Amino acid sequence: MRRLVFGLACILALAGCGGGEPTPKSSPRYTRIDWLGNQCYRITSPIGTSILTNPYAAKTGGRTLPSPLKTDIVLITTERPDSNNINAIENQPAILRGGVGMGLSTITGIPIRGIPTYRNPQILSVDGMNLTYTWVMDGMRFCFLGRQSKPFDADQLAQMGAVDILFMPMDSLAGESRQAVLGQLRPKVVIPMGSAGNWSHGDVRGVQGTTVTFSRQMLPAQPVTLAFNR
Repeated sequence: MRRLVFGLACILALAGCGGGEPTPKSSPRYTRIDWLGNQCYRITSPIGTSILTNPYAAKTGGRTLPSPLKTDIVLITTERPDSNNINAIENQPAILRGGVGMGLSTITGIPIRGIPTYRNPQILSVDGMNLTYTWVMDGMRFCFLGRQSKPFDADQLAQMGAVDILFMPMDSLAGESRQAVLGQLRPKVVIPMGSAGNWSHGDVRGVQGTTVTFSRQMLPAQPVTLAFNR
């Protein structure tokens, strides 16, 4: 499996003069993202805590989830077979979904907020609900939109905060709505979910394979689209 580490700045440490000892180099800390198919990603912190998004049932994601599949936390945005297959997970992680996923939770030291939106604002039901999740890992704020289909209101944006890495759907969020959401969140890195075609936000950096690793220090100054090779 090949990895892409982007935005890496090489820092040359100069040894001190006069016989002094060189300054010890600290080990790099990388957050890892594995794309497992469809909207299923596993995001693993430098200390090994992992979050899995929208695990899918067989024949719904174009691929087969790996086995054994283990994680610490599962985020489910909507109750449909291509997003809620918790039976594929072999251990017993914390699971956020539906009403349990709404609001702020802190799991294994990671603050996670679930923000509900509804297809029909007049009918606040789980069936018509999508949860957008935000969390902070290794100093970076991640935002997973799931199947969001429209821009956010002021209250929702206040809960989300500044976004570094955005997982954005290409199918449910399109056209003017997509551009509006990008303008609202202003992410540094966008990971398109679904067929992106020739679409991009800022520079495009391709990932040959299914894994990318990076750290906060490597976040780009200008927007980047991180496109997994599908």
